[in-house]
Amino acid sequence: MPQLRLVIVDDHPAILRGVAASLREYFRDAGITTCATAQEAAELAPRPEIALLDLQLADDSVPAENVRLLHDVGCEVLLYTQETRRTLVSACFRAGASGIVGKNDELEELVEAIRCLQAGEPYLSSDWAAALDDDQARIPNLTPREADALRLYATGLPLKSVARRMEVGEQTAREYLLRARKKYTEVGRPADTRTDLYIRAVEDGRLPGPEPL
Repeated sequence: MPQLRLVIVDDHPAILRGVAASLREYFRDAGITTCATAQEAAELAPRPEIALLDLQLADDSVPAENVRLLHDVGCEVLLYTQETRRTLVSACFRAGASGIVGKNDELEELVEAIRCLQAGEPYLSSDWAAALDDDQARIPNLTPREADALRLYATGLPLKSVARRMEVGEQTAREYLLRARKKYTEVGRPADTRTDLYIRAVEDGRLPGPEPL
């Protein structure tokens, strides 16, 4: 295998140190970097070939947008997470992720997944493949403006504030929300109320979930 450039994106220092040290035993000539945010990882030079990405980061970033950011700069993205929400993981694959490994899986599985991505092949367990296949059709294809309106409104902003933030008229903002609701209804996941919209946004990784008690 050629020398590997890999970045681990996680906001838990102990995990960063432990995973990096463990992977160096398998990839002795690799350049392994650690970052707390996807933005930091995307700005690295030279560019990493593979990004090992946790989905729940302390900066409240949207997982699918982190995937897209890293994918757009040329990284193969391997999700390394304890996340179990299928629609959220499915949204990350739609954004360009190439594989997923659970943090509770054996280290050897993580190594196998990295080697698959290094060889240009995706990595997906049979369980995740079946789950994602079921969910792909249940994630509506929102336009960027529809997604923006949904996120702003779902966080509690009044429609007038949503319109002002988006720099559009109030009626236009309302139309974006109506289209988003219609698309969710069409895939069997109604979003008739603001609370429904918030739940759908969290499920699909468009908004971070509530802080644990």
